[in-house]
Amino acid sequence: MLQIKNLSFSIDATHPILHRINATLVPGEIYGIAGSSGAGKSSLLNILAGLRDQSEGEVLLQDRLLPKASQRLIPGHPGIALVAQDYALDLFHTCEENIREAILNWEPKLRERRVKHLLKVFSLSHVKATKARELSGGEQQRLAIARAIAIKPSWLFLDEPFSHLDHVLKFRLISLLLQLKETEQLGLVLVSHDAQDMLTICSKMAFLKQGKLTAFFNPTDRYYNLTNLQEARWFGEVNSITWKGTIHRFRPNDFRVDPEGITLICESYLFNGTIFIHYFYTESRELVILHSMTKLPGTLNILPNGV
Repeated sequence: MLQIKNLSFSIDATHPILHRINATLVPGEIYGIAGSSGAGKSSLLNILAGLRDQSEGEVLLQDRLLPKASQRLIPGHPGIALVAQDYALDLFHTCEENIREAILNWEPKLRERRVKHLLKVFSLSHVKATKARELSGGEQQRLAIARAIAIKPSWLFLDEPFSHLDHVLKFRLISLLLQLKETEQLGLVLVSHDAQDMLTICSKMAFLKQGKLTAFFNPTDRYYNLTNLQEARWFGEVNSITWKGTIHRFRPNDFRVDPEGITLICESYLFNGTIFIHYFYTESRELVILHSMTKLPGTLNILPNGV
């Protein structure tokens, strides 16, 4: 269990970054923290990982108070691993050497067994002798994660893990992280400016805004709760249209065709390889975005589900 108690961080008195953050993270969950650029996500991860001092507050791992970065000879905590956005690899060392360097103090036979195992799990065996600087972006990221978990930490933190990945690599990474959660018995914490990216993998999510962390919530439930429009749009498009004098909000996939419903006219559409994304307008020129597995007709009458 990882506990955060009244944690605050500021550069100086006039630049507060984090303010009295409290949270309890338990193993078996994948946590996501979403926030805009500059919200303090990376600062929070670095403090929790023991790489930066907090201004106030405490961090406890398994009910044990963790020292600040400045109180350790070598910053960091053995039970917590962090993969930063730049991956922090030894670029002139090989893939195999990068992993080995993380566990040089292990008994040689155990160390080489662990290195070989991680190369296989992360699909890096074929490039084990390749220098890190010559790897592809996806390979560098997998190597960074393999190196981070080599010491068998209890928690793995990932800073913007999806920001440099295309659609295919993104879902390969999600599959890998789900596998690691089970096989390595890891607790996972991801931070990103894109809440939609984390929706597919996180079992709990929170927003970091104006230095404060909201309570963690079930992202699936929150996805269709459109009461707070600003938070709802973090997870993707929200339609807002007026029908019979009432404003209705709904997701692009949360509608039904109804001949008595709102008349829409399609102006354009695109196919992203999985779904058709249509751009409709109402007669009063309200934009309505609809997602469908098939191409929709040019004129359509719909109602949001639940209406």
